[in-house]
Amino acid sequence: MEGNAVILTADFGGTTIKLGLVRDGRIVARTRLDVVPSRPMCDQLEEVASLWEKLLESEGATLRGCTGAALGLPFFADRNAPRVRGEFGKFPGAADIDYGAWGHQRLGLPVVLENDLRLAVLGEWAAGAARGRSEVVMLGFGTGIGCAVVSDGRLFRGSHNRAATLFGHTTVSFEAPVSRCGNIGCAEDLASTATLETRARARADFATSALARAEKINFESLFALAGKGDACAQALLDESLSVWAIVTQNAVLAYDPEMVVLGGGVLRSRDVILPFIREHLSRHMPGLPIELPIVVAELGDDAALLGGEVFFRQSHPSS
Repeated sequence: MEGNAVILTADFGGTTIKLGLVRDGRIVARTRLDVVPSRPMCDQLEEVASLWEKLLESEGATLRGCTGAALGLPFFADRNAPRVRGEFGKFPGAADIDYGAWGHQRLGLPVVLENDLRLAVLGEWAAGAARGRSEVVMLGFGTGIGCAVVSDGRLFRGSHNRAATLFGHTTVSFEAPVSRCGNIGCAEDLASTATLETRARARADFATSALARAEKINFESLFALAGKGDACAQALLDESLSVWAIVTQNAVLAYDPEMVVLGGGVLRSRDVILPFIREHLSRHMPGLPIELPIVVAELGDDAALLGGEVFFRQSHPSS
């Protein structure tokens, strides 16, 4: 393989782990494996390493010809060590691993790690919807609400490496009850797949709604039934749209980006979501009016893989 040496990248998602060989902003080869939630992280890492080796073999290469590896993980990355903080019920034992030591022992390579959405925003900045922009906010709507920021072409990280990462837990309703995270009126509790069924069942009109007979209560069924005039589904959808719009506006006020990129499974209904958010901002943004592009992410599963190469090369500029 010609050009710069390959960076091994992996994006640890909730249901699958995406893996790639990335060189010069292009995914040379890719694969994925299913996640077993109860499986220890050390076992998952070994399977990732083995699949990387198989991908390299298919390209006539070996680990020796690689520069390093980048892991996108659904955790907080430690600012001072190659470790993560907080497991949130995913990948048991993840917080006990020294990923730098693992990389040298198992791969013979340096390893960098970051939050998965942060790598995704780097990918969109380098090769996707936000290419050519210097200041970018990316929001992910779906199982939760994620946020990541690129400022002056680099990740905005903060003093504890948590800047923007917890933005989905900001308060959007001070009258709401205490949320799962401990905050009051947390945006993620009021507009995410994780709490949607609980919110639906708590409504007085749920029993007479088609939602009560739906195979799954998720945003796909919510959009579908709201489109058919179901009052319960429409009310829940209106609440979610309002929360997503407020979160977007608050992120714009906080980070003053050139562009907002939206990702996540709910963006399959972009024809409803984008106009709602744009209209909200046009009506309620304080200060001088601004022309702010609000767009949908372009790269899908490739974003964090491509962003992994960007992050590795920014972290190891001499490589």
